[in-house]
Amino acid sequence: MALNMNIAELVADETSEKALEAKKLLDINRIKKALPAEVFEKSLMWSLWYMLFDYACIGASMYALYYLKSSGIYDELPLVGQCAATVAHWTIAGFFMWCIFVVGHDCGHGNFSEYEWLNDTLGHVTHGSILVPYWPWRLSHKRHHMHHNHVDKDYSHSWITPERLADPAYTMAQFQEKNPWVAPFLPFVGWPLYLLGLPDGSHFLPLPNIPFSGQRLYEGSAMLEMVRCVVSTAVVVGMVAILHTFVSSDLWTLFQFYYAPVLVFGWWLVCVTYLQHHGPDSVVYSDSNWKFVLAAFETIDRRFGFGIDSLHHHITDGHVIHHLFFTKIPHYNLPLATKALQEYLIKHEIDSVYKFEDSADFPLRLTRYLRDFGFNAVELKKGEPVPSVKKAGTVRKEAVKATKPKIH
Repeated sequence: MALNMNIAELVADETSEKALEAKKLLDINRIKKALPAEVFEKSLMWSLWYMLFDYACIGASMYALYYLKSSGIYDELPLVGQCAATVAHWTIAGFFMWCIFVVGHDCGHGNFSEYEWLNDTLGHVTHGSILVPYWPWRLSHKRHHMHHNHVDKDYSHSWITPERLADPAYTMAQFQEKNPWVAPFLPFVGWPLYLLGLPDGSHFLPLPNIPFSGQRLYEGSAMLEMVRCVVSTAVVVGMVAILHTFVSSDLWTLFQFYYAPVLVFGWWLVCVTYLQHHGPDSVVYSDSNWKFVLAAFETIDRRFGFGIDSLHHHITDGHVIHHLFFTKIPHYNLPLATKALQEYLIKHEIDSVYKFEDSADFPLRLTRYLRDFGFNAVELKKGEPVPSVKKAGTVRKEAVKATKPKIH
């Protein structure tokens, strides 16, 4: 008989034969055996290709705006034409900066290549070029993956339960709850604020409670992580210094060509990561009932459409499998791995645990979800009734098309 439970119901059910069998089928080793061996192959050639493609797109966008301005065409355009050309550059360059972040994200997980030194070097190149301190980000992001959907231990994603919303200590969550008008603006400032220290800790300075109180990023961390933070920050500072020297500290030119696209990149990062993890049915767990594999199925695969999923390396429609094997599968193999996962779930009639949503309306959905749900979640407590959440959608029968580049 087919399983008709979402993950929260499955976690809570510790006695029924159907639930116990489903949990056996969701064992990480059984899932791994169901995936083709080639999804775990890491190709330096393909990783470099995608990195160079993304940089080429950023460079082409910058050159197009530079050509318009240097040739005099820009000055001859009406104001609306100048604004359109500038915003087009911001949109294109900002999106491909986000794509470069995803490539660097593979470096942080060790999926760019089989060589740690190369992963770290190119991680600093890709992330440093968009003002992200690579090693501190890698540290906080690893903790996010190790503790996804844990009410206390998860990083990157704030989980605001009803109890926390009533706690005076959670002033930011209460402000957002009382001021829904901030929803459209939050994605533009959320990423810079996160790097500065909200809520986990500063990614620029390895110091407690600077610039915000309640920092935890370096609690219990080895001195090496603090040294790495200084190194990664120096890379970002060096990038800024090079840019300012290149344009003779012309701040308007820097903003037009670089800083504005970086803000757009931040919007994409918040949009994608928020929608991967948050929605009207967000459930979190504690030490009493949290399990790595089951909590991974609380993440959501989304299809943005319009070619976006392919361009930003399937980080949207291959996120569940990424959370299951975050140090094993490079981004270009996510479609094939996702298809195999879907087929495994369907075969064993346990696909009710898998969340997928068509999200072509992602800009509107992001704003609506931030306004209506924020970072709220309900905690499933051991021995208590399952929170009232929506049923997870079953796997679509026409699974994500498996497109794996041929490796020569």
